Amino acid sequence: MPELQITVLDPDTRQVQQAAGRLRALLRSEGVPACVHEVSCYLEISRRGLADKTPAIAFSNMVLRCTSLDEPVLRELARKLGTLHGGEFGE
Repeated sequence: MPELQITVLDPDTRQVQQAAGRLRALLRSEGVPACVHEVSCYLEISRRGLADKTPAIAFSNMVLRCTSLDEPVLRELARKLGTLHGGEFGE
């Protein structure tokens, strides 16, 4: 089963680390095999065309711009990916 690659992007290092860690835990609880990366480097964020567009979460050739990386946002994303896991990301 392929592992989903997710990237959390935000120039606030502490915020991106906390959000990525929480997202990992939420995805694990939903049974979604995923590798969550953290990007807080301004240059890398800019290379991805996301300067002034963070916080954001990228996966499957999509970028979700978020108003925040708070618990409700991460929980909803994990829930939706858990629902998809049985189909698109499943065996």
